[in-house]
Amino acid sequence: MPQNNPKGARVRFMALAIFIGILSAVGGISLWKVMQGPQQAAASALMTLPEPRVIADFALVDDNGQPFSLESLRGSWSLMFFGFTNCPDVCPSALYDLNLVSEKLEEQLDEEGPELNFIFVSVDPERDTPGKLSEYLAYFNPAFIGVTGDPAQLAPLAMQLGIAFQIEDHEPGAEWYNVYHSASFQLVNPDGKLYGVFAAPHNAEKIYHALKAVLD
Repeated sequence: MPQNNPKGARVRFMALAIFIGILSAVGGISLWKVMQGPQQAAASALMTLPEPRVIADFALVDDNGQPFSLESLRGSWSLMFFGFTNCPDVCPSALYDLNLVSEKLEEQLDEEGPELNFIFVSVDPERDTPGKLSEYLAYFNPAFIGVTGDPAQLAPLAMQLGIAFQIEDHEPGAEWYNVYHSASFQLVNPDGKLYGVFAAPHNAEKIYHALKAVLD
């Protein structure tokens, strides 16, 4: 019977994160290339890419059981966060912050202004069914969109967006196991291209001001 090895899982996650970091750097999303000079870094929590990055198409499912693909990102701005519903701390904190940002934007932006969708992508499809995602996100903001799907579709999408994740070794059907994942937020423009990144740790007030500047 396989035994869980949290230390080994963390080592593999770090190796995966380094690997994705290298790929991201080659693709033009390294922090040094993403940040457009020290003035931007001082003024905003958002690190914008020199040019929006094309995202390859993918086939996932949303929390209503409907298909979710690259086309679903087109036509509006999207702020994406990757995690899982059994996450004990990082994900609840991040979603709480995102709800604060969402509420402030609703108060300040014109109703006819640019639309911004908040999308939570679960990298734990074994436990996170569409129904569970819908129930979980309702605690934070019912308007948030939950997305998950086949690991063969999740992994390439995560890699394109510079997200690393590692699922702890476990037996099939196990109820408890951990998932290690990046905590950054990815901002996708209405063309369905990666526009910028909010690196962790997050500050809801700074994220709000950065998004308002973009959406204005």
